[in-house]
Amino acid sequence: VPTEYREAAMIDGANEGQINRYIIIPYIKPILKVCTIFAVTGSLKSFDLIYVLTNGAPLHSTEVPSTLMISMLFLRNRYGMGSTIALLLIVLCFAFALIIEAMFKNKEEC
Repeated sequence: VPTEYREAAMIDGANEGQINRYIIIPYIKPILKVCTIFAVTGSLKSFDLIYVLTNGAPLHSTEVPSTLMISMLFLRNRYGMGSTIALLLIVLCFAFALIIEAMFKNKEEC
């Protein structure tokens, strides 16, 4: 955020809370939106560490949708169930992206 914006707000009499709320947050809103989308969709795809470290054991206590999908597809040969889980993950990622997009939409864009 350019320092001129902060200085102009201080000259106008804004306190730190108002500067953060009305200048800094709106200025970095697009970056926050992209980071939030990446964080949410990335958390749905958490496969590699869980599979390598625990493989869903003990008693499937660390099972997440992506490890369940791999287990269904390749270990149990239930291709329909594995494909359904994969499609569900895609739909969930898309739905979360749309929800986050709606949350970060500017009031002027409505």
